[in-house]
Amino acid sequence: MEALYLTIPMAMCIAAFFLYVFITAFRKGQFEDIESPKYRMFFEEEEYPQSKSKPNQTDGPTSKS
Repeated sequence: MEALYLTIPMAMCIAAFFLYVFITAFRKGQFEDIESPKYRMFFEEEEYPQSKSKPNQTDGPTSKS
């Protein structure tokens, strides 16, 4: 019975923390669009031409042995 005096307030604090996190995420618009991300993988990404402003610029990381 004595353990309940400690665990119930701790559980309430944890629940309040997660409620606070949920409310802040909701206010920031985290749950605005829940439909389009699951369809995003079906569309091909468009490749844009890269501007070569530096003459020694490489396209990606290279490994040297």
